[in-house]
Amino acid sequence: MYTLLISLSASATSQSLSRDVYNTILVNHAGYTTTGHKFCIVKGKSDRAFQIIEITSGKAVSNGILRAQPGDFGEYLVADFSDLRREGHYYILSDSLRSYPFVINKAPYQKAMDLIVGYFALQRCGPSTTGYLSPCHLDDGKRADDGKHQDVVGGWHDASDLRKWVGATIYGMIGLAKAYEFEGDKQKKEAILEELLWGNQYFLKMQEPSGFVMSFIGGEIEQAGDNNRWTDNQVAPEGGELALKEPAAGESNGRMMVFGNSDDRIIQTDPVDLLSQYNFITAQALMARITKPADKNYAKKCVQAAVRCFEWSGKSEAERLPGVLGAAIQASLELYKATGEDAYKQYAVQQASTLNQLQAEPVVAGADTLGGYFYTSVNTKVPYKNIWNGCLELISLCDLLTAFPSHQDAASWKSMIDHYTHHYLTVMAKRNSFDIIPFGFYTEEDPGGNRKIGTYWYRYFMVPENWWVGINANIASMGIGLLKASRILKDEQLAALAQRQLDWIIGSNPFSSSTIVGVGYNQPKPFINGNEFRPATPLLPGGVMNGLGGDLHDQPAIGDGIYHVSEYWTPMVAYTLWLMTELSDED
Repeated sequence: MYTLLISLSASATSQSLSRDVYNTILVNHAGYTTTGHKFCIVKGKSDRAFQIIEITSGKAVSNGILRAQPGDFGEYLVADFSDLRREGHYYILSDSLRSYPFVINKAPYQKAMDLIVGYFALQRCGPSTTGYLSPCHLDDGKRADDGKHQDVVGGWHDASDLRKWVGATIYGMIGLAKAYEFEGDKQKKEAILEELLWGNQYFLKMQEPSGFVMSFIGGEIEQAGDNNRWTDNQVAPEGGELALKEPAAGESNGRMMVFGNSDDRIIQTDPVDLLSQYNFITAQALMARITKPADKNYAKKCVQAAVRCFEWSGKSEAERLPGVLGAAIQASLELYKATGEDAYKQYAVQQASTLNQLQAEPVVAGADTLGGYFYTSVNTKVPYKNIWNGCLELISLCDLLTAFPSHQDAASWKSMIDHYTHHYLTVMAKRNSFDIIPFGFYTEEDPGGNRKIGTYWYRYFMVPENWWVGINANIASMGIGLLKASRILKDEQLAALAQRQLDWIIGSNPFSSSTIVGVGYNQPKPFINGNEFRPATPLLPGGVMNGLGGDLHDQPAIGDGIYHVSEYWTPMVAYTLWLMTELSDED
């Protein structure tokens, strides 16, 4: 029995494995690779024995001790059963407590990954046959700067709404590209490529002649939800004059297309942030490499788009935060792979050098402090945090070192990776029983939770006030960086920490809750956006929710159908998919 479920209600109708979900032995609901790291965890103070039961035979195949490992979230017992490598279907039993069933095999995440790829097809916008309410938004859109019509049809809705934020949805291109490169099945590979091509038509349309990419369509222009709506899909036939105001019904008297009517959505024509510009470059360079064998003309088009955006981005005066530097390294590295031009390699090296200047010194052994993290800037010395991409800077450093292991700066890059992982990530992960990485540090005052290390307060979750979201994108990206670093530093402990980040997303958390729709059990109550448009976005299998949040005391909170926790956003989907491919590749 595979733990992949198609309905959130399945866990409610299936046999209860524990009367108290907080006492359930916690595992990754989707399972583990044969050679990967495997952990189970349960609430408690005193060590207790456990057995691993093979479901088909009902016999114990392994046993061990759950040992006390208290931390910031309270008293828990943890066990490592990585030695069990035999393929099968299992559950863990400890006296009257037991876990949900799980699998051990060579590809435990494949079905979940397939479901996530299918999620993108359901989120298609435009003249699609797979989108959950297609065709839609065939009249996208109208420029905010001059009121003219511009075709930006296509792409994906970002979340449980109808907005198409470039900064968020571009992560879908990167996550799917990583899945494409990992996938070995020809038919599945073709399906991923089809999805990439669908998504990329939107991003190419959003690029301006000067090279930058515009910000969004469907998002807020003047007030909340003012463009988050279905439209009538009506666009006047070709042969009309391009109007600067809404035309009268049926009016056309020129040679170009006119708007359908006043429900056309507005394109925010301002440039998207610099980090997203670099992510666009990465996406186009990846597409060039992927499509070149079969369609050289399309690959060339993607390279040209990437180069134009790269040239514009290089002139930008926006602040080079660590995340931007990480994205710049990734973008120039991918452009180098796509073109072979040395200038892009040198640009990546320069960005890494700048990033090095932002890294805190490593810790003094035994001190109640930490180092190796990155400051927001050289002058402010405020630790950097970003809920979307967690540690893109670490991922990019690892990729840079892997690409150029003999470069004269390679030792410096390796040192940066070592300091970030061993003096920051590992130190912070060990402060809780689940080994997840905190969201970030605070310098002015306690943001809630009374958690402090050295001179910094820290929180695992964003402060639950005003705008905040769950941590799935943050910890999934951390997992990718940890796994890449483990290969470079030959440190299996880092690989184990990478596994724990995915475990949290798929059930190994205080609520035994999987936050992927259709995978595992006990999903949070779904978020339904019924206020701004009808029909509302339904439950979409494969959607990765924003993830668990925290209360004012920084204790895990599952919410009650709130968007902060239960809405699915593209960065969460993409990074979780990418992390699954990386962990699968370990086997």
